[in-house]
Amino acid sequence: MEAGKIGYISKTAQESVREHLRDVMERYKLPSLPVVVTKVLITLRDPDFSVRQLSRIISDDAALAGRTLAISRSPRYAQRRQPRSVHDAILVLGFHTLRNIVMAAAAQSFLSRTNKVAERLWRHSLAAALAARMLSERSGIADPEVAFLAGLLHDVGEIVLLNGDPRGFEEMVEEVRRDHGSLVIKEREKYAFDHASIGLALLDFWDIDSQIGQATYWHHYDGDSIDADSLVSILRMADCLCFKVDLGFFSEPPPPTAQMTHVFGCEDAESLEALSQEVRKAFDEENQLFASA
Repeated sequence: MEAGKIGYISKTAQESVREHLRDVMERYKLPSLPVVVTKVLITLRDPDFSVRQLSRIISDDAALAGRTLAISRSPRYAQRRQPRSVHDAILVLGFHTLRNIVMAAAAQSFLSRTNKVAERLWRHSLAAALAARMLSERSGIADPEVAFLAGLLHDVGEIVLLNGDPRGFEEMVEEVRRDHGSLVIKEREKYAFDHASIGLALLDFWDIDSQIGQATYWHHYDGDSIDADSLVSILRMADCLCFKVDLGFFSEPPPPTAQMTHVFGCEDAESLEALSQEVRKAFDEENQLFASA
């Protein structure tokens, strides 16, 4: 893991979490990644793939095709001539961004419940992804698109808990919101595992980059031994920024260390507030794009 001082989760602990995840998936039929997402990820791993192949796969899914086009036409990727086809959109976006778009589509598909918990989780996941990319660009830590994906998926374990025990999870979240408690502690009390542990197992099951899984596992670690120049610190800082602008997931995250605020250039209250508002603005713009298809 990048946060070199705190090390990896042990193989024994990781296998125990995997067993719990398998049990949840068998009991509650949690789906694997959507077929179109799996096809895109497999194609991107093929050294001989072509843009034409990718565009055909994405064009078979109207919602994903529409979202890909909408994002490629956004101000972030401003072009003199806006893309008119999925093929052109892929060339504008690049393959890393395309991967993140299809993973965002997957996250949304798992959060199709029309209730405040699922909606809040999606909003937080997208906001954290945008914040993580922003922090990566500011600091030079990690590839910005890797940081985006880590932010998008850092709370993916919540999806497992929400799908596996909808009513119980929602009641627990309400209790945390009412009492200003710790969601992680409540999860451990109720399920014996927290969402970070389940997230690591699920990302491993999906064959997502191991550095993202490890960062996901450690992002709620409340200690001083996290390397400030790491993907974990990006996630910790992203959570903090999101919470400040009402884009957190109910429970207040551990505060960033002084080293983290120094690395990300927000050591005083004014600069921290300004950066938080940047995240809010980015979310308001991007959320419309993800909802447009």
